[in-house]
Amino acid sequence: MTQTRSVVQWHRALLLILDAALLAVAFIIAMWLRFEGHIPPVWWRFFTLSVLWIAPALLVFGFIFGLYNRVWEFARSEAAFAITFAVTGGVGFGSAGIFYSQPVNHSRSVLLMTWVLTILLIGASRFGWRQMRRTLHLDGNNGRGERIPALVYGAGQTGASFVHHLERSPAPPYRVLGFVDDDQSLNRMIVAGYRVLGRGSDLPALVEKLNAEEVILAAPSASGERIRRMLDHVRAAGARARTLPRLLETNDGSSALKDVRDVRYEDLLGRDMADVDLMLDPDYVGGRTILVTGAGGSIGSEICRQLCRYELREIVLLGRGENRIHSIYRELMVAFPNIKLTPCICNFTNAEHVREVFAQHRPQVVFHAGAHKHVYLMEDHPAEAVRNNVVGTANVAQAAAQAGVERFVAISTDKAVEPCNVMGATKRLSELLLLGLDRESETKFSIVRFGNVIGSSGSVLTIFQRQAQEGLPLTVTHREATRFFMTVEEAAFLVLQAGALGEGGDVYVLEMGQPVCIYQMAREFLQLNGRDPDEPGAIVVTSLSHGEKLHERLCSSREDINPTRCSRVLRVSMRTEPELSLAPAELLARAQRAARDARLAEDLLHQVYEAPPVSAPPLVLMTGQ
Repeated sequence: MTQTRSVVQWHRALLLILDAALLAVAFIIAMWLRFEGHIPPVWWRFFTLSVLWIAPALLVFGFIFGLYNRVWEFARSEAAFAITFAVTGGVGFGSAGIFYSQPVNHSRSVLLMTWVLTILLIGASRFGWRQMRRTLHLDGNNGRGERIPALVYGAGQTGASFVHHLERSPAPPYRVLGFVDDDQSLNRMIVAGYRVLGRGSDLPALVEKLNAEEVILAAPSASGERIRRMLDHVRAAGARARTLPRLLETNDGSSALKDVRDVRYEDLLGRDMADVDLMLDPDYVGGRTILVTGAGGSIGSEICRQLCRYELREIVLLGRGENRIHSIYRELMVAFPNIKLTPCICNFTNAEHVREVFAQHRPQVVFHAGAHKHVYLMEDHPAEAVRNNVVGTANVAQAAAQAGVERFVAISTDKAVEPCNVMGATKRLSELLLLGLDRESETKFSIVRFGNVIGSSGSVLTIFQRQAQEGLPLTVTHREATRFFMTVEEAAFLVLQAGALGEGGDVYVLEMGQPVCIYQMAREFLQLNGRDPDEPGAIVVTSLSHGEKLHERLCSSREDINPTRCSRVLRVSMRTEPELSLAPAELLARAQRAARDARLAEDLLHQVYEAPPVSAPPLVLMTGQ
């Protein structure tokens, strides 16, 4: 400790001497400029007097404005203001002392130039040395371990912010070599102290010339298509690609060193979120009590995370799996200590227990994310599927209506469109039941249909990851099978937007663009993981399972889609009567009987089965088409 303090004191003393010397140099240059290189002898006496007055004042103001207790390695723009204020105070007070002690008509232009030059010289001594170290890599490893030479792909705000985080880190993992950006107007520009060295197509030459090992993608709001192009350039250069997270992944929309990770397949699916509206009506959740069912699941937990960004009164985390509810409760409690969180273990197929929960917490908004969703499991358990997905949904919806809940947003699936399996049929029945309840109550019921959610339990990508970890081939059911995909962050965002849009009785879908070919997805997944997709046995094509479609759709032949106030959220409307016209009470009564008898369950589900031929092409949802 004593040794460290001694080093700091020596460093401070050197800065004091340096600043006094720079003041003297600035004064001499000012005299030389004033007299065009021929300084009169009398002015050397004035020089000595001026330095004796100004130097002490400068050093005092330097201490006042923190010039000698600052770590200049990590200094930013506010340090430049500190230098300006310190020099201004020092020269000002010193000049006043000079004219008070010797009221002689000396040239004030010399003092003015001295002021300007001193600011420039002291600023250069602080910032210039740091920049020279960075440019010439004089800092080496600083005893902090090997630093990876890297290029930053993206010279925008995120890239600049990342570099600043890197500079302020006591143990930075990267040595930044410069930026790369596809915006030609940025070429050769200086961003955050580093030059933009070229475009993505220049990466092969830059990586070879600079011996870069990694390229960090700093484009968190980029579309999946742009990420693919960036990855192609990185692969062509033979470097390792790393990325900063998408904006929706982080709690505060920023990226830090700890967030740097490998590129994942979901990064290739992300749509450009830059033109997506922020929360359309945050007041509908602000100051309210929110209840989320299935709060421990993939979607439910992400809904809770995004809700916590708003000033809520309380979030009730409802679910029947104690481990998952405990996990999300602990996570949110640490991340958002100012929000009241209430974990609630409840099986919503128990109507009485559900009513008790609503009576106790009196939520104003409900997000219903709990459901059975695995197609192959539900095929063998139709009664259980009806009990959970239809009767359970009815229990939560009826309790919400009785408790005076203002808005109720339920999650459905693209498998509810012209269903050909048990799970999809139960979700379609729950849609019909909720739309019926909307007409009978003051609660506004809205429904959101999802495609496949990347990263959720049981998703195809999760299966691929498990197979890759175990060294198994990736299995694909059909070379032409396609699915709609979205990230879990986008899915939760859509749910919140649907709640803001919902006027009651609405079904919403996300504009998801082109469906993804699962076989092509498997190939790209292998490439991201450093494997050759053309290697024998890397991908095995099996066959479609019972109840599985070749292509999924987000709206049926009976439905139309229309734009909403949110640019990426579409409203689904019926053109004809629904396939099953039953009052909610009658539909619920039949579902309750079906939940106790597999044969009755099959009979009920077959009334909404409308499977198209497996060769039916997927419907692409794009606004403006």
